[in-house]
Amino acid sequence: MSLLRPKSSAAALALALSQQTDKEEPGLKHLSDDVITNRIFDFTTDEEMTKIDLDNYVLFIENVLKASDQICVASHWAQGSKGHFVLAEDTMNYPSPIDPPICTLHQISSEMACKPPGVETVHKTTLDILSKLTRYPWEAKAVLIFTAFVTNYGVLWHLDNHSHSDPLAKSLAMIKRVGLLRKELESVKYGQVFFNQNSMIYNCLKAVKYINEFKSLSKYDTKDVPELSAALRQIPLVSYWIIHILVASSIELHCYLSGVEGQTQKYLNEMTEKVSSLVLTLENHMQFIREQQEEVELYRWLVDQTDHFPTDVTLFLAKLINGKHKARPLINCSTQLEEHIEEFMKEKKLILIVSRSLNFSREDLEILQSVYKEVKKENKFEMVWIPVISDPPNDGDEEAYEALKSEMKWFVVPFAAKIAGVRFLEERWELREDLLLVVLDTQSKVEFSNAIHLTRVWEKEAIPFSYDRVKALMKKNWIDSTVLKYTDQPRLKSLVVINQERNVIFYGGHNPRWVKNFEDSAEAMKRDPVTREEGITFELVPVGRNNKGEHDPAVMFNFWMAQRSYFILKHQLHGSTASEDISRLISYETEKGWAIITKGPIVVFIGGGDLILKAIDEFQVWKKNLRRVGFSGSFKDYFDELTASSLHCTHVNIIGFSGWIPLIITCPVCRRYMGSGIRFTCCHGGPDVL
Repeated sequence: MSLLRPKSSAAALALALSQQTDKEEPGLKHLSDDVITNRIFDFTTDEEMTKIDLDNYVLFIENVLKASDQICVASHWAQGSKGHFVLAEDTMNYPSPIDPPICTLHQISSEMACKPPGVETVHKTTLDILSKLTRYPWEAKAVLIFTAFVTNYGVLWHLDNHSHSDPLAKSLAMIKRVGLLRKELESVKYGQVFFNQNSMIYNCLKAVKYINEFKSLSKYDTKDVPELSAALRQIPLVSYWIIHILVASSIELHCYLSGVEGQTQKYLNEMTEKVSSLVLTLENHMQFIREQQEEVELYRWLVDQTDHFPTDVTLFLAKLINGKHKARPLINCSTQLEEHIEEFMKEKKLILIVSRSLNFSREDLEILQSVYKEVKKENKFEMVWIPVISDPPNDGDEEAYEALKSEMKWFVVPFAAKIAGVRFLEERWELREDLLLVVLDTQSKVEFSNAIHLTRVWEKEAIPFSYDRVKALMKKNWIDSTVLKYTDQPRLKSLVVINQERNVIFYGGHNPRWVKNFEDSAEAMKRDPVTREEGITFELVPVGRNNKGEHDPAVMFNFWMAQRSYFILKHQLHGSTASEDISRLISYETEKGWAIITKGPIVVFIGGGDLILKAIDEFQVWKKNLRRVGFSGSFKDYFDELTASSLHCTHVNIIGFSGWIPLIITCPVCRRYMGSGIRFTCCHGGPDVL
């Protein structure tokens, strides 16, 4: 039943509205987001959509609302005096003309006018309007309906503004009953729906602006800005609620003009809460999008500077750490004072130590300390440690950070700093679990992409970390570079034995019984009458023992780390086939034991596990070939025969290294390409037998 609104104060009206019962209106509880989402699928089409100039339309909507509000304020204070409020000339300026679908706007306006209040009417009207806009994308649906609404709203206040000075405007205002609208300016409902920066209408405007901004960001790949994908998926649902609220507000407006009771306070409160919740959700999406957008822009900038546009290393380092042109000070561990990058890095090269974890090995830390001492002699380099710490930090992270920092002499990034360029470190420089050691010149050009492998093999000899230096070091004998230093026989380190073309068997293993059996069999082979008769001698050299001759796991850890580092460097510079000997040795790391057989500086072959032990045990079978092909040749031939009859798979584990690692490895046994995953595997054509 329609009731004329009684004259009352704003306070009395608010009290009356708050006392309405739930029985008058079912509310929004039956219109859940899931229900709406399933329902609005009917209003999408696979046909080509009609697009509109969203920017111009949104600007129009905002201008009309603001201008109308200015007139509202002027009308309220004018109290019926003659004259009219004059808007600024640039209030309604637009970058380009708007060409609206006029008939469509008239149809929308008609649908929203003169309907009885209530959530059921509003929902049905919303769906009816959507059925007329199927050829428009969702953001355009919301904007067109908003345009129809503000056009009607703006006309009413425009007529009111000129009704005291223009007879035509006065007559039209009388027909449209604008005077009744003016009386509502102080009402609680009017402020809640229209006249307030947090009103339902202004929140709808905020939501439309966010939607428009989301669409403008569609130029970004959602892989780069994943939050954008989530935000774009929200557009149909948010658009429905914007339209629903606009329809409800339009009905409320016409109730004012008709002098009848409008929407219930409960319904308005629910819509106010709903649109506020939507705006908050969109704000959160936008916050994450902007963070990801900044990350993308920073990533592109860092790539450009290192690859195409040389820039001062101080600027590059500042942007990498803080994402800004000027970074917060770093800590000089030599003095425990803070210093700005621009002060200590001027005209110097940079050795950047990047770590994802805070558990440096003692060996890596000692190597870095020796490198620091060496580079400070000429003072051409500065070293900076960037710890990439989880956010929020884990328990014990700060203590671990302080413990590491106490053993460093170079510059470090403060613990609380959140590294801005993590994506660049992970994707471009391939930061993983292992240390990353990048060397840059004064113009941010990468001189060596991951020098950690150089330092683990040659320590301070790797300085100045150039590719020319690497090539010179790689000319050294592999055994000299990565094996001899882990033996307990100092006399071999001069390479006298190797240079004399002597046969040498380097061996090791984690299974004491295997090692003992290997040593006993090798000694028996050395004492064999045929061996002595042929004048064959060889050295047995254990690897991985301490000064007491005992197996030392720490030494072996460093030994295997050096082998992997040498393998990666060799593979990177010379390809898969050049690194087969090393990859075969690495494949025996998890075996009971292994052996490297050399003749002088040449590696003859590498064997491991039960096969190499069997080959020695069966010396009586192949010793007949000693005179014809020599000791190392006949040993290799027999071992190859045993290998050919075995289906034992070969595994090359390269786990957690940062920087470049090979994606394709040739099997050192059968020369097939190894299958890759966490480890590289080849079963030589047979089944995967672990």
